[in-house]
Amino acid sequence: MKRKILTGTIWMSFGSIFSRVLGVIYIIPWLIMLGSKANQFTAQALFNTAYVPYSLFLLLGTSGFPSAISRKIAIYNAQHRFFDSRKIFKHALIFMTLSGVVCGLLFFGSAPIIAANSPIVDKAAATVIIRALVPALIILPVMSVIRGWFQGFQDMKPFGVSQFIEQLARVIFILLATYIGYQILDLSLTAVIALSTFAAFIGAIASLVYLYGHYQRQAPLYTQLQQTSQPLTPNSTLHIFKTLFQESLPFIFVGSAIMLNQLLDQFTFKQILTATTNLNGTAIQNMFTQFSANPGKITTVIISLALAISETSLPILAGAQGDHQQEATIIEDNFRLLLIILTPVVVTLTLLAGQVNTIFFGFDSRGGSLMGVAIAMSFVLSLFVDALALLQSLGKHRLAVYLVGMALVLKVLLQYPCVRYFKDYGALYATAIAFGVPAILGIYYLLSRYSYHANFADIRLILKVNGFYLVGVVLLYFGFQLFNFSDTKLSALLFTASFSLVALAYYWLISSKFGYCSACFLKNLKKLKNPPFGGFF
Repeated sequence: MKRKILTGTIWMSFGSIFSRVLGVIYIIPWLIMLGSKANQFTAQALFNTAYVPYSLFLLLGTSGFPSAISRKIAIYNAQHRFFDSRKIFKHALIFMTLSGVVCGLLFFGSAPIIAANSPIVDKAAATVIIRALVPALIILPVMSVIRGWFQGFQDMKPFGVSQFIEQLARVIFILLATYIGYQILDLSLTAVIALSTFAAFIGAIASLVYLYGHYQRQAPLYTQLQQTSQPLTPNSTLHIFKTLFQESLPFIFVGSAIMLNQLLDQFTFKQILTATTNLNGTAIQNMFTQFSANPGKITTVIISLALAISETSLPILAGAQGDHQQEATIIEDNFRLLLIILTPVVVTLTLLAGQVNTIFFGFDSRGGSLMGVAIAMSFVLSLFVDALALLQSLGKHRLAVYLVGMALVLKVLLQYPCVRYFKDYGALYATAIAFGVPAILGIYYLLSRYSYHANFADIRLILKVNGFYLVGVVLLYFGFQLFNFSDTKLSALLFTASFSLVALAYYWLISSKFGYCSACFLKNLKKLKNPPFGGFF
């Protein structure tokens, strides 16, 4: 069982993290092709203006429901009820097709309203770019159900691989469309960015082709399960879907917390600064790009690490309910893994924020500073995501919903004073405080309830290791700063690569010095009989 969980974790992490890494790397050639700094700022702002509400609509159309379906299918399969699994899968496909169409139409109709209330100078261009995402919004809910079908069979490979293929096809289309459209055909900036957002539909089609092929390859297994299946039970389809909705609603609300936070920034930042400063529309748009659009490309990778860990813990913890000792052990393992991976990553990237910003978006001292604050803030969001996933795994949906509500209320209350006095930094400060408070409360609840059942000395040791790493790596960074690196992209890349390697070696050294084995994950991986990346496709 542990080997199956580890293999599934690797596939889920592979799809989630590598697809996001691809979504960051392509930014460099894409922005270079767009030319001037003004074009780059405008493109990033327009792109982000479209993708934040799109992600929320997509989350509302997919989050929770496919996960509930996968859990239902897993239960049916354990009971040898393949016909019931297939029935709910077919009905879910129909329902999610309708859900995609409805969400797509609503998104299309609301595009002018979203554009008018966003910190964008050209509202007409924003409307066109937002609507370019409608085809993807229609098709992706269907794809999420197909992924849920494979998850129900504990087959995580198609989930991870399809995510990667989706992003790869999207990135290739973006770069080709931008080069051909902007460099050769001389299309407008709006048209090129609209093609770049339409690429989400191209990625979805590529992913669906892969998923269909995998389904066909699994046909012999489904035939075998059909032959040994119990007869179809006469359960009402309406009753099944009612149950699924009840299970899904808390996941939808909790899962949309970060997107709702970003939407609050998008819909309030311009209005607050317009009312309290003399800044013009272009200046506000550029500030929005620097604190939201640009750092978001990096912070999403960090948060995906926490998501990969929490998504893995969720079904395991749910299956251990009632066994307090096992629950405590799983929670301890979760926090251990989170702290081992996340802390050194966030600390290192926060120090390197200026160089990272230079590599992707060009040298800008204020942009680098905002990048550092945003990366540090992503640690708070990661703790929030992980704590709430654990609470939901334990069936504490009401508490999770309450903590999300608290975060959003705090964000609303803090947004105006923070943005007024600290401008772009203020939006990040408001987010850190608003999500930090419920994250601490959630973690306190978990530890206070389960510290009696588990030994958390190991986590205290990890905190000590991370404390020494923080002090040492800060001194190391100031040592590297003594060398006279220029502010070019190449220089920033060399600085980042060399510093990261030395920092990694230092973290490994102090882990070994304190007697904690950082390589335990690799040792467990070597024990797997079937390595997850064998036979990629």
